[in-house]
Amino acid sequence: MLITVEQLEKYTDTYSDESDTVTAELLQMFIGSAQAEIVNYLGYNPEDDDELEDYQEAQIKNVCLEIAALITMERGGNLGVSSSSDAGGIGRSFLNVVDYSKYLAKLSAYRKNTGM
Repeated sequence: MLITVEQLEKYTDTYSDESDTVTAELLQMFIGSAQAEIVNYLGYNPEDDDELEDYQEAQIKNVCLEIAALITMERGGNLGVSSSSDAGGIGRSFLNVVDYSKYLAKLSAYRKNTGM
């Protein structure tokens, strides 16, 4: 994995109890999802690329942390939801789909040429 559960916990400033394996497993799943987004965007797994410099790997890891943190926040049900109500008390809620493209765009220099 590009990042560890401990790194994600430090990044989000949320720490799970050592005995809480469910949380650790969920965080590992979120990290896997974030890494899958990156691999899909780049067209290769950066862990398999021996030519990446340390600072480049640090940039990729940072994007992985950002996306994994968003996925973690989304789990609470509050990310991507906005609502409004008018003077009569009638309310509407809107659900926005989380779009990782602005985070992934930071990695555009590392994409493999896909011929598209």
